[in-house]
Amino acid sequence: MNEKPVEASRIRTPGWRDPRLIIGIILVLLSVTGVVALIQTMDSRQGYWAASVDIVPGAEVSAEDFHIVQASMSESSDRYWVADQQLPSKFLVSSTIRQGEMLPVQDVAEADPDGRQQVGVRVSKDMPSAVSIGARADAWVALASADGRGFEEPTKLISNAEVVGINDNSSAFAAAETTTVYLMLSEEALPTVLDAQANGAQISLVPTTGK
Repeated sequence: MNEKPVEASRIRTPGWRDPRLIIGIILVLLSVTGVVALIQTMDSRQGYWAASVDIVPGAEVSAEDFHIVQASMSESSDRYWVADQQLPSKFLVSSTIRQGEMLPVQDVAEADPDGRQQVGVRVSKDMPSAVSIGARADAWVALASADGRGFEEPTKLISNAEVVGINDNSSAFAAAETTTVYLMLSEEALPTVLDAQANGAQISLVPTTGK
């Protein structure tokens, strides 16, 4: 018995009720919604002033030392200087601001709010690596002994001083094996530090463990 050949089924164009078409439309809508939400999030960003170089207390700066970055800070937006606000022609900062960091509003001042001054202190080259620009350090001083043979027991002279600069004394005329570290010190602390340094005391810096 000869069997009747089976006719090949024709490919039909899916109708608007086809589940595959409906799912495809839903996926497209979801994708468009995601893109719109992303654009809206980007549009919520705002311009802020950020440091173009490392800036330390005591150094006079201006708008030329900053550039504008876009960021979305939400609840923290009032803590930083927005780009819409003009920076003072010349000003100081009250704490170290690293390159790329945004400028906090509370750090802008005409003078150091604590009345501190920048002072260079010669310390030994084996200073801990944690004592770096922007860090806080305690200064320990060992006075020269009365007989000129060595030094007395070290005592803490300064606590929680901000480090704003470090200069390796590579010059042949500089004290051997020393590094000059620039600290922000109060007016009351200056005489004791300068006197200790002038009288050949040995000064060492260690990282501050607490504020």
